[in-house]
Formats: sequence, C-alpha cells, structure tokens
Amino acid sequence: MDTSNIAASLDTVAVYDGYAFPYPMLKTDFWLMYLAANGKIYITSGNGVIDIHFINYPDSNGVACDVQQHAIRLPCYATRGNVYHPNYYLGCDTTLGCPCLISTGLSENGKHDFSIKLSPNPGSSGFEILYLLPQNKNGILSVYDLQGRLMHKQSLPQWSTMQHVPASNWAGGVYQVRVESDGYFSANKWVKY
Repeated sequence: MDTSNIAASLDTVAVYDGYAFPYPMLKTDFWLMYLAANGKIYITSGNGVIDIHFINYPDSNGVACDVQQHAIRLPCYATRGNVYHPNYYLGCDTTLGCPCLISTGLSENGKHDFSIKLSPNPGSSGFEILYLLPQNKNGILSVYDLQGRLMHKQSLPQWSTMQHVPASNWAGGVYQVRVESDGYFSANKWVKY
C-alpha cells in the first residue's frame, strides 16, 4: 500500500494472545519477521520458543492477511531469531538416486514453474517481485515502458526469490516486467498511478 500519511494507514492485524510454553516466561510474542519463498511471513519471538507464528496472505489488507499465532511447532527451540532459511535450490543429490523423493513417495516435477508475481499492482512508488529461478541459475530482471524503452535492469542471484524495484520517478502508465533465466522467461504487466 502507498500512502502519504503512514500513521493513518496503520491497521492492527493481530494482538498477542498471551501464549507461553512451556513456562510463563517463554512468551511467544512478536519479534522478527521473515518473508519466505512460499509467500508467507514467518514471525519469531524475542524469547527462546518452540512455536512460531505466520501470516498466510501478507498482501491482503487487515485481518484478511490471516495471522496464525504459535501455529508452527519447531523441532527445537529458536532463541531470538528465525529458524535457518532453507536453500530451495539445492535439489536432490543425483549420485544417490534422489532418496528424498523415494522415501516420501513424491516424484520430481517435470516442468519448472517460471511465473512471477508483482505487488502492489497498481502502485505508485515501486513494487516487489516474487519469482523462482531454475535451480542453480542466475537471472535477469528487465522493466520496459510501452514504447519499449528499458526503464530498469538488474541481475538476479540464484538464491534470490524477491526483489524491490523502485519506480517513484517513472511516469504513470503500464510497464512490462520480464524475468529471464536458463532459456526460460516470464513477463507480467505493472501499472503505475
């Protein structure tokens, strides 16, 4: 959301419910937040806790974002920090025949999902782009105006899934956002007002 009056735009989406486990001093309150590759925001506490919160739909306004308090039980206590961020791009160790798929009964996806998501759209000062590059491949992000002029270009590292693109000095209108990597590409339109 873009606004000129930040204080007036504040909206409470959750209030700490008093949960503490297993002792009263281990309150699972709100502290650090982390936007993960699955589009959800994970929230840890300032204490050593075994449960964390998450936000299902961070792009939805108000309580529609669906804050789930102490909804995930961790395998161990996390103290004043988020659990380690997984590297989604490691894939399987092919020298072992991909035992992770065998033991879970899952099969490998045949085709890479190369879609991109832009938010806010429309927006006024810029946007966040969420994407998933092919495994262990870098990418290129390009933004063009309707006349085909390049407005923004940047490299995307192989471990990245989100970038912010500033656009406050661009004219209002429609822009094409394109991500390319390893022979794949995806494009979407972004509207600046």
